[in-house]
Amino acid sequence: MSESNLIKYVQTTCPYCGVGCTLNLVVKDGKCVGVEAYKRSPINDGKLCPKGVTCWEHVHSPDRLTSPLIKKNGKFEEASWDEALDLVAKKLKETSDKYGPKGLGFQTSCRTVNEDCYIFQKFARVGFKTNNVDNCARICHGPSVAGLSLSFGSGAATNGFEDALNADFILVWGSNALEAHPLAGRRMVQAKLKGIPIYAVDPRLSTTAKIADKWIQFNPSTHIALANSMMYWIIKAGKHDKKFIEERVNGFDELWEMVQKYAEVEDITGVPTEVVKDMAYKYASAKNAVIIYCLGITELTTGTDNVRSMGNLALLTGNVGRPGVGVNPLRGQNNVQGACDMGAYPNVYSGYQKCEVADIRAKMEKAWGITGLPDWYGATLVEQIKQCGDEIKAMYILGLNPVVS
Repeated sequence: MSESNLIKYVQTTCPYCGVGCTLNLVVKDGKCVGVEAYKRSPINDGKLCPKGVTCWEHVHSPDRLTSPLIKKNGKFEEASWDEALDLVAKKLKETSDKYGPKGLGFQTSCRTVNEDCYIFQKFARVGFKTNNVDNCARICHGPSVAGLSLSFGSGAATNGFEDALNADFILVWGSNALEAHPLAGRRMVQAKLKGIPIYAVDPRLSTTAKIADKWIQFNPSTHIALANSMMYWIIKAGKHDKKFIEERVNGFDELWEMVQKYAEVEDITGVPTEVVKDMAYKYASAKNAVIIYCLGITELTTGTDNVRSMGNLALLTGNVGRPGVGVNPLRGQNNVQGACDMGAYPNVYSGYQKCEVADIRAKMEKAWGITGLPDWYGATLVEQIKQCGDEIKAMYILGLNPVVS
């Protein structure tokens, strides 16, 4: 068989949602001609959703750029890489020299690989001494990083998607996984077929809520009141995990003092007290209970505290640290977690090491062979956009399209 007739598989990860399905790009004659699911992946079990099946179609699109474009006299013109890179370097340096480190903004995508996110934030900090660096998790799962860090010390999911099959009760809150994360939603369907009870908390009767054993409709933006009421009734009934709390949890007395104000919340949430008690007791009484949530929790002004409420529920009942339990955020893009882990944030380096801590800055300066790393909290993605033309005079955007998304 001639070389040109050979079909080659190139293993990679789907570029869409946070499930991270493994797939094979089908390559023939040096071109991508399709995809096939990777049969051995424990993430997607050899399955792909419609997004994954069609993810290859843009690769050879005639709309893709094949060379850099520089705008001259109001129109984009093709340029060489050397010309484009020299121009970018010159303009960034001119802006930095004239306006200082707060005159530049850097934004990276959550669809780029860890290595790109790491070198991007390093480029901003080493090259221009600025902490004005952020990623698009800011407007989706940034609250997960903050809230989970405050609850558990780590801004990541406590368990994998497949672990839902080890649960005895699944609480889905603000997530429509069957449409937004179909292969994670598939785990919920498998759980339902196993007889695992599923409660869906959502203002809207979503596709996911339709397969649940019970749909709890509540007034939008009243997550904290609803979660606090659940915790009140759990403690009132003595269903909290006293041994776990004593050995592993701080702040129980303060929590109890707070949730006593939320015994009756129907006027706030629209959820009758008996429904709240039923959901609370089902969650607390399960041997292994898992919480799965998404942007219905995070994309609010109270997003971080919403996430902390999910963490508080898990800690109160001891549903952390073993199979079939925990708090699992379904990320919106395939590397939301990695972009944050790599330090593409305005206040932390890789591994969530705080820029404000002198010893950490000294460690990073030694590692990078420089001095003078800034200690101030940089401008977030939203703040950078609002400051364009004022404090922010130039912006470097990597793989992100904030005008559309």
